Amino acid sequence: MNLSTLTRRGWRRALRSAGAVALVLALLFLAGCATGAPAATSTPTKTLMPTFTPAPPTATATEVPPTATATEVPPTATDVPTEAPTATPEPPTAGSPTATPEPPTATPQPAAAQPTARPVQPTAPPVPTAPPAAADPCANIGGDGCKWRVTGGPATAENGGLDLKLQLFFIHSGVDGGQPQGSYFVVVEKDGVRLPIPDSVRSIALSASEGSLGRYNYEYSLGVDKLPGNTVAGNYTLWVLDGNGERDSRNVTFSIGSAQGLLWIQFDQG
Repeated sequence: MNLSTLTRRGWRRALRSAGAVALVLALLFLAGCATGAPAATSTPTKTLMPTFTPAPPTATATEVPPTATATEVPPTATDVPTEAPTATPEPPTAGSPTATPEPPTATPQPAAAQPTARPVQPTAPPVPTAPPAAADPCANIGGDGCKWRVTGGPATAENGGLDLKLQLFFIHSGVDGGQPQGSYFVVVEKDGVRLPIPDSVRSIALSASEGSLGRYNYEYSLGVDKLPGNTVAGNYTLWVLDGNGERDSRNVTFSIGSAQGLLWIQFDQG
C-alpha cells in the first residue's frame, strides 16, 4: 500500500469522526432548546415587490403647428337680438281727450334730371323718284317680237253709250302705202277684267271700211250688259295677238266716257 492510499483513508476517517461529533453536538443543542426555551413564533416574512423601472423615452415629442385657421362665424338670425315688442296702446277712456295721430309727411323726392332738348334738325324734302318702269311684255317674246305699234288713236266718239264698238285698222305702211293686214285680233280689259271677245273675230286682209273716225278692217261690239258696271265708262287696256294667239304688241291704255262707246286705233307693222 502506497502513501497516497493511506492518506485518502486517513482523511476519510477524520471526516467521519468530525461528522459524528457535529451530529452529537447538534442533538444536544436541539434537546436543550426544547426543554428550556419557549417555542419560536413564526415571523411573517416580507415579500419584496419589484420596483418599477421607467422605460427610457424612445421618441422625442415634436410640437405640431396648427393647421386650421379659426374663422369667425357670423352671427345667425337667432344670435341677433330682436326688437322688444312695443306695448299695445290702451284704448282711451271716456272723458279723456282723444289724440289725433298726425298724418305722415311725404318725403320729398329729388327732382329727376330733365333731358336736354336737342334742336330739331330740319329734314330735307324727299327727292321725288321716278316710278319704276313697267315690265316690257315684249322683252322676251321671241320670234319676230312685238311688231305692231300704234300710229293712230286711240280715239273715241259718242255712240249713245249702249255698247262698246271697236274699229281697228291693221296695216303695213311699207307695202303699197299701207296695205291692210289680216288674221289679227285683240285682248281688251276694262278695270282689270277681261272682256269676252272671241278669238274667231279677226282682221281682214287687203280690205278696209270707212268709219267716222277712220278706215278699219277689224270691228266688234259688246253691249253694256257684258261690261263691268254695265257702262262703257272706265279704264281700258288693249294689246294685239297674232294668228297663233301670241302677243304681238305692247299694252295700249285709254279711258272712255259714259257716252263715248266708239273706239278707233290704227296699228302699223311697217
